[in-house]
Amino acid sequence: MDQDRIKLYLDNSTTMVVGTLKGDNYKGLKEILGYFPEDAMWRQQNNPHWDGLVTTVCYNKQYCKCAVKKDGMHFPTGLISKALSYFREKNIAYEIVDIRIDHVIDEFCLSLSSVSLKDGSPFKLYDYQQETVVKAINAQRGILKMATGSGKTKTAAAIIAALSIRPVIFYVTSKELLLQAVSDLEEVLLKDGLPITIGQIGCGRKTIGDITVMTVQTAVRAVGGKYVKFDEEDSNDNTDIEDIKKDIAELIRSAKLIICDECQHWAAETCTTIADNSTSARERFGLSATPYRDKGDDILIEACFGKQIVDIRASWLIQKGFLVKPYITFIPITNMKGQNLGPYPSVYKSAIVENAYRNEMIAKLASNLVSMGRTVLVLVQQIHHGELLAELIPGSVFMHGSSTEKYRKTHIEKIKSGHAPITISSTIFDEGIDCKPLDALILAGGGKSSTRALQRIGRVIRNYTYPDGRKKENAFVYDFRDHQKYLSQHASARHKIYMSETEFEIKNM
Repeated sequence: MDQDRIKLYLDNSTTMVVGTLKGDNYKGLKEILGYFPEDAMWRQQNNPHWDGLVTTVCYNKQYCKCAVKKDGMHFPTGLISKALSYFREKNIAYEIVDIRIDHVIDEFCLSLSSVSLKDGSPFKLYDYQQETVVKAINAQRGILKMATGSGKTKTAAAIIAALSIRPVIFYVTSKELLLQAVSDLEEVLLKDGLPITIGQIGCGRKTIGDITVMTVQTAVRAVGGKYVKFDEEDSNDNTDIEDIKKDIAELIRSAKLIICDECQHWAAETCTTIADNSTSARERFGLSATPYRDKGDDILIEACFGKQIVDIRASWLIQKGFLVKPYITFIPITNMKGQNLGPYPSVYKSAIVENAYRNEMIAKLASNLVSMGRTVLVLVQQIHHGELLAELIPGSVFMHGSSTEKYRKTHIEKIKSGHAPITISSTIFDEGIDCKPLDALILAGGGKSSTRALQRIGRVIRNYTYPDGRKKENAFVYDFRDHQKYLSQHASARHKIYMSETEFEIKNM
């Protein structure tokens, strides 16, 4: 059947399809711009409520981001590349009508600092970072896949300086990332040759600037949404914003450039709400070492930011000497008799958190690593687990979400000076914490998320020169293969993602 030419009216957030997509062309576009959730295989069935769609689909309301309306069909502009590829493949005639408003560049000329950083080291962009900035500016939007330790925030600062548009919002997904992003951006950005003050919304502070760092949890609430946790390990930011809620919502709608760190968390429906409300942001970029999800809904990340335009992998950085090589050992835990019954939280509590044999093994391993001269990070998911391990491991310090900002900073300085050999931490050390002396990691908490596992490896593979002049040569990582129905599957998922990095050495005991 002949297909009439359609028009695609493209704005910063949404692309409207004007015209009729007939028969299989309509169904095909729905499928190419949709996704199956992680449990779709259990729930697939014909859906009589979607007129014309005869394929087997999942009832999940997020199955397809296309929406059929009386005035036509629309989809997130981030998916325009997928849509155009489909139209070309099916020989569907189309015309793009770009209705985005060009930015008016005012007197807002930022530059990068040409002086030394606070630690005395010179500021510079490596070649791969410079290339990333050029690609980003030319593409105007996209996903920047950059391994942990590749300098994502420094690269983002260079993009902000090169574009020199305002307002700018730098989104983060945790309070820890917010504090570090504010510090990092203030360290390298100048206006008229002078340091600038970065706005901060989150962690109890509410200041708006030309460049503002904001938690996504706060942003969702500002535009009338409700934040839903990314997973069971996600944190929250409960900053009271009622007095400036309207101002924040207006900032979100007026921002001309948005950048989100750890954009894999934007796959949640609540975070796509922010992207939909960013109606003035033609330039938008997502940063992540792992811009995908375990839940099968990766397409929602692309819907927010556009296609991936950069891929800087940890293995490449290791080969070039920017990161050190990790040696990952899987330790089997087999005392799981009687722990296969009950809901997952109960299994996790008995098999991991309160598993005395497993905890004693972790304690001995941590002490042995310290005796080898290693600086150790032990990661847990639950506070109670961290408390139990802290009692078992002499000289250890347990940090978690309730630890004050001052205490965290003081402790990180102790790690850097060699006076904190063993740190036990909850998920506050998962992302963004830059503590280069760490060279041994014990993944005591297991975990469902393979992407979080890769982020955690990044905590210990950053290059570092110790105070005595020694250079970090490698990192030791210990994970556990818990022989229990659920936990063994999670370990296999983590093992699989480690295997995706050719420079990761993996051994099974």
